[in-house]
Amino acid sequence: MAKQISWSPDAKRDYLLILDYLNTRWSQREVLNFINRTEELLRLIASNPLLFVSSEKKPGVHRCVIVNQVSLFYRVQHETIELLRFWDNRMDPTKLDY
Repeated sequence: MAKQISWSPDAKRDYLLILDYLNTRWSQREVLNFINRTEELLRLIASNPLLFVSSEKKPGVHRCVIVNQVSLFYRVQHETIELLRFWDNRMDPTKLDY
């Protein structure tokens, strides 16, 4: 049975900032591709939460690469999966806080 997915405030903010960036710099097609890819991966995570690798920085946190430039960090809890951050992989990884 698929788990529920909850979005942290940071994850919501990150996702909206990424969509805003894509809207200003790329075509509508790329924006829709990113949204569709994210939704596809969220379905996979909901049905198989341990599918993606654990983070080296924090045990219990998993990293899923959405596209080459963006990763999703999430944590598996009892009945839910909490989305922690959407991260631009080009940014300084020492500044990543989740």
